[in-house]
Amino acid sequence: MSNVTINKIKYQESSGKLTIEYMRTNENKKPSYHTSIFNDEPAPEFFTALENLTKPTLNILGLGALLIKRIKPYAVSFKYAEDKTMSAVISSMFYVPSADREIVVNTPLMKCPSDEVEASQAGFFNQEAVDALWAFEQEARKYLDGKRNQISLFGEDTEAETVTDDVSVVDISAPNNVVQMPTVAQ
Repeated sequence: MSNVTINKIKYQESSGKLTIEYMRTNENKKPSYHTSIFNDEPAPEFFTALENLTKPTLNILGLGALLIKRIKPYAVSFKYAEDKTMSAVISSMFYVPSADREIVVNTPLMKCPSDEVEASQAGFFNQEAVDALWAFEQEARKYLDGKRNQISLFGEDTEAETVTDDVSVVDISAPNNVVQMPTVAQ
């Protein structure tokens, strides 16, 4: 899926829906734009990658670590420069206790630094944020490739597939007092 550029990833916890906006480039370098909405739950690694955006979001917004339980990232919008340098906006739900509701908070559009000089300037992500963003983007790619929670759509082995207490298959090794009732045809 290397001919895919992820533009936006959004997970709606209330509905369990995942939306991925992406551009696919064909062999003639012609782009096609897609928005896919999924109901299948992402793999646990997807949620870990999303949660790992929390601390960078707090740092970017200048909020203290005490607010970590009140902010929950749910979406990232990506932009790419000609040289493939990534920029992003992280969208989060922020709980406001005095109103007893959540509000949407976005980080400013920031860039991944290309060197140490840029890394020390305003408007650029720190390394922790860069790593978290790329990990989240990779999890979205895996999802598009078919990696979901407990199943893999295209036959790849995953740890979740080895669940042993699957109740969808019932093994009946002995008769179980089931009696066939006569029908009219008998």
